[in-house]
Amino acid sequence: MRPQKPPEGDGVLRAFSSRHFLKLVEDTGKVGFWSADLRTERLDASPGLYRILGLDPASGVTFGFGLDMIHPEDKPAHADQIAVLRSGQPINREFRIIRPDRTQRWILHHAEVIIGQDGQPNQGMGVVFDVTAHHEATNAMMQRHDRLNALITATAAVLWITQANGEPSDMTQWMTLTGQSFDEMQGLGWMDAIHPEDRPRTHAAWITAVEHMATYNTDYRILCADGIYRWFNSRGAPVLNKDGSVREWIGVCLNVPGRTRFGSSGIGASPESPVQAKDATDPVESGLTPGQVRAARGLLGLSKDELAKLANVSVSTLNRLEDPSSAIQPRHDTVMAVRRAFELAGVEFTFEAGKKPGVREA
Repeated sequence: MRPQKPPEGDGVLRAFSSRHFLKLVEDTGKVGFWSADLRTERLDASPGLYRILGLDPASGVTFGFGLDMIHPEDKPAHADQIAVLRSGQPINREFRIIRPDRTQRWILHHAEVIIGQDGQPNQGMGVVFDVTAHHEATNAMMQRHDRLNALITATAAVLWITQANGEPSDMTQWMTLTGQSFDEMQGLGWMDAIHPEDRPRTHAAWITAVEHMATYNTDYRILCADGIYRWFNSRGAPVLNKDGSVREWIGVCLNVPGRTRFGSSGIGASPESPVQAKDATDPVESGLTPGQVRAARGLLGLSKDELAKLANVSVSTLNRLEDPSSAIQPRHDTVMAVRRAFELAGVEFTFEAGKKPGVREA
């Protein structure tokens, strides 16, 4: 009976020894192997281990020398590894070493013990991974996290995170600020903590941002847990997946003390506080009343399309500015852009104490 010829694939595998595979793995520069006689401490190390330790392969390595390389801060917790192996226990440690060139590396050490016929551990073998890159990436991420926390603390900001569809996700600080429970803020329940006059505008801005994956930026009054309405500027942006879809939303609520772009009602504003009118003693920062916008446009003979081009705003924005019953109020910077366009065209707005806001030729 003639012997069968082995499959061609087997012949290819047999052409490679375990030494070939070991070299292939070690050439990554991130892994090394060792084996040792635990009774004599004679240790055989692979080229990859010498590379990780920063040693010349001709120098030879002993257990004691390897332990001497452990970082001083890590040595109290990890200098017992020989004793652990001799007791028959495996090793799974992660620690720092300082190489002869004074560079520092993080290594992950896995080791097993082989029990001899006498029932005593007499052989050890291990694998060492260089995990420095992982630790550096982790530290960088932690630094970014710490910086974000420091920034939030410094600005007295409230961090919020929602799901891709806008549903609340991580809003712990919002719950602390408003006193709302997790269940109460689900869906659009978080808007119950917003001043009733500000809800339509806030709702429109948020829905528009979510639908168009655009940045979100608006001001509103929040009923805080102490029962006082306070002004906040809320801004956020979508976090995108690689395919361009939204993974989540992240944003902050920044406290805006004193006057805001929607009124001079600062901390403690009541529900009846005006939304659009500015402090009449500060005409430079004052907004415009619907009557002023209509009167100024009539004085200059400008159509809405012409004014929209001059101010670089939309006609729908001008419609809201001129409509005293509009529930959605334009942003203050938009109002000021319209005001500057009027003033450049030759009108002046008046805000005199005891009189209604007016318009006159400049």
